[in-house]
Amino acid sequence: MRSLACLLIRAVLSVSALVLPFGVPAQQPVPVVPAQPVQVPPAPVVVPGTPVAAPAAVVPESAATPQEPRPASAQEPAGEQGNGDKKDEKKDDKQPPRRGIAIDDMLVHTHCARCHVLDSKQLMTRISYVRKSPEGWAETIKRMIRLHGLQVSPTDAKQLVRSLANSNGLARSEAERGLYESERRVHWSEEQQDQDFRRACAECHPLGRVLLQQRDPEEWQLLRATHVAMFPLARGQMGGGPPEDQSRRGGGGPPRGAGAAPATANANANSRGRGNAGSGDGNQQGPTQSVGDRVLAKLSEEQPLFSPAWEKWTKNRREVPLAGFWTVTGHETGRGDLSGTIELKRTDADEYEAVWNLAFADGTVVQRQGKGLLYAGYSWRGRSSDPEASGGTQWREVLLLDDAWQSLRGRMFTGAYDEIGCDVTLHRDLGRPRVLSLADAAVPVPSTGHVLTVRGESFPATIGLADLFVGQGITVTSIERRSDRELRVTLDVANGTELGPRTVAYGSEPGAVALQLYDTVDYVRITPLQGLARIGGARMPKQLERFEAFAVHRGPDGKPYTEDDVDLFQVRPRWALEEFRVYENDDDVRYVGAIDAATGVFTPNVDGPNPQRRWSGNNVGDVFVTAVVELDVAVRPPEPKPVPKLKDEPTTPAASEQAATEPPATAAAAGPLPRERKTFRARSHLLVTVPLYTRWMSLDWEDR
Repeated sequence: MRSLACLLIRAVLSVSALVLPFGVPAQQPVPVVPAQPVQVPPAPVVVPGTPVAAPAAVVPESAATPQEPRPASAQEPAGEQGNGDKKDEKKDDKQPPRRGIAIDDMLVHTHCARCHVLDSKQLMTRISYVRKSPEGWAETIKRMIRLHGLQVSPTDAKQLVRSLANSNGLARSEAERGLYESERRVHWSEEQQDQDFRRACAECHPLGRVLLQQRDPEEWQLLRATHVAMFPLARGQMGGGPPEDQSRRGGGGPPRGAGAAPATANANANSRGRGNAGSGDGNQQGPTQSVGDRVLAKLSEEQPLFSPAWEKWTKNRREVPLAGFWTVTGHETGRGDLSGTIELKRTDADEYEAVWNLAFADGTVVQRQGKGLLYAGYSWRGRSSDPEASGGTQWREVLLLDDAWQSLRGRMFTGAYDEIGCDVTLHRDLGRPRVLSLADAAVPVPSTGHVLTVRGESFPATIGLADLFVGQGITVTSIERRSDRELRVTLDVANGTELGPRTVAYGSEPGAVALQLYDTVDYVRITPLQGLARIGGARMPKQLERFEAFAVHRGPDGKPYTEDDVDLFQVRPRWALEEFRVYENDDDVRYVGAIDAATGVFTPNVDGPNPQRRWSGNNVGDVFVTAVVELDVAVRPPEPKPVPKLKDEPTTPAASEQAATEPPATAAAAGPLPRERKTFRARSHLLVTVPLYTRWMSLDWEDR
């Protein structure tokens, strides 16, 4: 026992001997440097009537360290030491004052002046030099709440968005530029945008978010600085930020205080994002101006703070009257065309109550009630619900008023990802007869007794055949007035009538809609051609996808699958899924979800690992969406083969006259074409991917 105790004591002593050398010895006192006494000069004797000189600065001896002589070029001129900003002040005096938008709302002052300085001209830093859409200002307020501790009630938050969207909003042309972002569209394209613009901004969010902003040049630069500060990877896309040798962590650059790096090294270190457009390496040396600099210069020019459209609107700003009845036309994917009315009742300045009465092509009739606001004189934002459908499902409305204040165009949408919606146009009821939309507007040539549905407003009780204009080659045989907003018109089309559109108008109206004359259906296409869905249901919601199919005519050029092809009418095919084979034994079609065979609505599978799938994979993948439909169509005769012309064959006037009298390729034959029952097949691609793990609408006050 005694030997065991001795061993333990020796072990403890040995460990202490190892530990103590690495610590601060307790027995060694830390030397204390005595503080140098501060020499205070005696107070000057003040003699009445004599000026008092300012006392000289007192510097302790410990702070009086020798200074290296400054280069002659860097030395300040005599009499200006300690006031080196005078040159900058003189230079700034020559520059024109920075223009901004005065903020006179006391609520904005109350909540924002703590961080944004307010001057005597009611200009606030940052805020007075930016204009955004209502969604842009809502996002800004959310960021202030999340990052800077802004305390605001839901009522005040709504009022802040409204105030800023009115005083610092967008003109109509500016709001239309990125309307698809506000409409929360799933299917959109930005391929027409500049490549540098897409490279700098589109890797993180839609370009529509940038297109819905107007800033002065300094604010565009601050926008980049904010991105680099909050999202460091943005420096590789847009450049900016401190030189790389100052921002490194863990070595790799010269130590601080070791002397300034050469100018070329700093230039190369700060060249991230300066490669050629389309280059993937942000460190490559390229033009003297970075991608971000070029993009910001273009944005400063094309999206300035003050634009002619905005200045014109602000000089003539007044409340836009929207109260009254409006006629609604539109289309919902998969469901078909819609028509109806909406009544707007003014409740306050730019605030309205709305009552919708809509009828769909499948016979469904719905009534919706809601409210809406008109921001900045053009941008309508509203919500409505149908109490009798799905527990009162909420629909959001994003509409844009035209310059003449006669129509509102946009989208109504719902769903966890805003993917379910319809395109609508609201026409102000002018109280005079006019045609606004058509149903069954594809008319075969020849045809007898084709029924065309004409929708509009204020149709009189008595209508003559000559009151309705339908274009050359078409005869109106009868008109049935169903209501003051709907007519049933019977048409006859003669043999040999040239194919193409015909304007339909009533009375003295010029007409804005047209029917389509065609001979046969050339093929069937599916929209969207590239579908997108997201699995969900366990932790995150699902994103549905809806498909629809249209019968298509080859168009004026006589060639199918070209840009001038014309959609004739919607068809109701049998929907199914097929495997999009990426690798051998691909089995995505078994796990991604199911499509309704009658409606074309795709519902994805649940999220999470699937133990029944190889390697417990998730229920994502690529599949084909197929549509099969049988139609009774006319059989077009085969195209005549061109007669080869001899090399030395002369062109006679008779031959030229004969060629000129031949009917065009889009003209129907001189007699009825034979008909047959034909099966059409079409398909599109569907990508089923993972959920989006971000809730954009996460605050109650956004339910406005």
